[in-house]
Amino acid sequence: MILSVFCLLSLQCSSIPMLEALPIAQQPGALPRRGALGLPFSSPTPDQLSAHKLNPGEGLVAMTPVEGLTGARAGIRAGDLLIAMNGKPVRAATIGATIRETPSGQTLKFSVIRDGKPIELSAQLTEKPRDPGTSEYTVTYSHIVSDGKRMRTIITTPTKPGKHPGFMFIQGFSPISYDFTLATSKGDVTTIDGPLLHDFAKSNFVTMRVEKPGVGDSEGGPFAEVDYTTELDIYRKALLQLKGHGAVDEGNVFIFGHSMGGSFGPMIACEIQVKGIAVYGTAGRTWFEYLLDTVRYQGLVGGGTFEQADDSVRLAGRIFALAFYEDLTAEQIKKAHPELAPYVDEFFPGGLFNQKTLKFWSQLGKINFATYWSKVNAHVYAVRGASDFVTYDADHKLIADIVNRAKPGFGKFELAPSSDHLFHNFATEPESLRNFSKGTFNLEFSKMMKAWMLDVIAKK
Repeated sequence: MILSVFCLLSLQCSSIPMLEALPIAQQPGALPRRGALGLPFSSPTPDQLSAHKLNPGEGLVAMTPVEGLTGARAGIRAGDLLIAMNGKPVRAATIGATIRETPSGQTLKFSVIRDGKPIELSAQLTEKPRDPGTSEYTVTYSHIVSDGKRMRTIITTPTKPGKHPGFMFIQGFSPISYDFTLATSKGDVTTIDGPLLHDFAKSNFVTMRVEKPGVGDSEGGPFAEVDYTTELDIYRKALLQLKGHGAVDEGNVFIFGHSMGGSFGPMIACEIQVKGIAVYGTAGRTWFEYLLDTVRYQGLVGGGTFEQADDSVRLAGRIFALAFYEDLTAEQIKKAHPELAPYVDEFFPGGLFNQKTLKFWSQLGKINFATYWSKVNAHVYAVRGASDFVTYDADHKLIADIVNRAKPGFGKFELAPSSDHLFHNFATEPESLRNFSKGTFNLEFSKMMKAWMLDVIAKK
């Protein structure tokens, strides 16, 4: 039974490092600071793969580098195609681990295609600066231990004395580092959710961010190989650390799950009591249903025909079922169904789906999330952005309905106006799709969530 696997608490709270006992500057075995490439990427197009004789999964297209970090110092520009680093092919599945294993100060050499021409660039690996905090809150770099590995936690604490509500943030599934300065974040692709986190940090909440395995300072990984159940335990341990923080009002701790973070949230809340869970842009049905809807709907929003959408869903349904329900690898699917081979490579480049192994998605696909939402003993706030083409009203309404059937009045569904999946201020889904990740951050949802949390706190 899934419930027996995930909802039985078998943690020893005494093993979780507490901030008061282990300040970061003196912490025995403190998690070391690593270098940072500071370079978000996207996947090459099929034409780029063909033109430069790259295999599926090889090569990365640079987006805008972070000023002052390694990529920018090397002179890498947005649009550059990185094909090698220190003489080895660049792969989405391994570049994070390579950076992590490289000591700060060591020279990195990049082989890049720019405007169709090969160039060589280099720079020393730069240590990433810490969030310095503000006059309204301090920032502590700590860690928790999960599966024998240390995971970076970054906690903001109000400078105002006393106990404060706790705010645990669980990000989406992507290997994005949340180790950045909140006060200067803009909510772009390198500081996703930053303005929202800053809003709560300066509003007298104790906030927590967690770096995923193989991301930033966190040990473990590589990220692509970390399965769902392994990652789940990290958030258990982090929630216990937050509840044990000396400045936290333990009776008023909230979880906020963005995107896939909304899947992890109810599972740990079944084990560890919280006051409330807020989710935004998540799934409430089976992930198989959700992914098929994504194939259909995003194709239509992007201008595809209904006939094309039908064909795409039929094809995706076959491939997803073989991978996520029958647990076949990409190579096994191609061998058993040669007619699907070209499409399997398109869906699962390098044997990965959205930069994760098929094991991760298989585990996720087998979870009955309605079981967890029905057993959560907390208030629940499910919100979708009105211009979020990535998720659907149906999932968020479903979450609220499940909660309300089990605990009437505890679930609430709302729409956030002019807010897409990344909280960018677009009026419509097609507009967001055309300009994805390039909008201006809209704090409307942050205001909505904060008002909801304060209302829940007042109910006692």
